[in-house]
Amino acid sequence: MKLKICGLRTLRDVDCVNCAEVDYAGFVLTPHRQQISLRTARILKDALDPKIQAVGVFVDEPEDFVLRAIGEGIIDLVQFHGKAEFPVSCPAIRAFRMRSETDLRPTGCDFVLFDSFRKGTRGSTGGMFNWRLIKGYREKPFFLAGGIRLDNLHAAMAMEPYGIDISSGAEENGEKSFQKVREIAYECKIW
Repeated sequence: MKLKICGLRTLRDVDCVNCAEVDYAGFVLTPHRQQISLRTARILKDALDPKIQAVGVFVDEPEDFVLRAIGEGIIDLVQFHGKAEFPVSCPAIRAFRMRSETDLRPTGCDFVLFDSFRKGTRGSTGGMFNWRLIKGYREKPFFLAGGIRLDNLHAAMAMEPYGIDISSGAEENGEKSFQKVREIAYECKIW
């Protein structure tokens, strides 16, 4: 099972994902508590193990900004939140914030990410949604996100996603935790 650790902000966070050999690292490049600049994302990308793919997380950002991040080699995949979605020259993930089955819409993206919804927030919330809403979904490979931690990781993996996406569930006191990231990665690898 693939693992994406999202919300990397520091070189220490990069060390965490490098040591755990995760598959994807998420850089939040949109207004959010975990937002980083393109300059910081470039520094983190340069320190990232080349086997780990960098995902740029965007919520309705201008197309030229997203294309710049791709063109400068800062990200390997785009993750679209919000209403914006447009063709890009790399793999793309369409995020859906789930409240009901009607939140799922057609997408031209390569992957889907199911996340929780909280009114007044943009992007991830750290909370869970009712996973029964996606039971049986098989249209595209999907990432499962939203409130996943070590104590519910196996239940999340039982949903048979392509990958698990974790941010705050891999943190201790607001920073990525070496121990949590390693344990989560281990569980994903042996699943």
